[in-house]
Amino acid sequence: MGLFLKTSCLVVLIAAVTGCSNDSSSGGTPRPEPSVDFTAFVKTQIENTDDRRDAVRINEQEFSFNDQNNEQAFDDLFMQ
Repeated sequence: MGLFLKTSCLVVLIAAVTGCSNDSSSGGTPRPEPSVDFTAFVKTQIENTDDRRDAVRINEQEFSFNDQNNEQAFDDLFMQ
């Protein structure tokens, strides 16, 4: 009975360690950044205009457009 108990505990321990291991060191593709609200992003970029400003990197950025049904989403940018 002692050998069976030790073997069972070892199997459970190995399964737990394997299940909790982190795959980030395996060299896989990096996890994408959380999505960015497109409307907020555009408004922030338009408010921050400057000729000496660095470009904003948008490659591989995932945007969500929460104002899909809002035809006035950008009206406050162009109204004077």
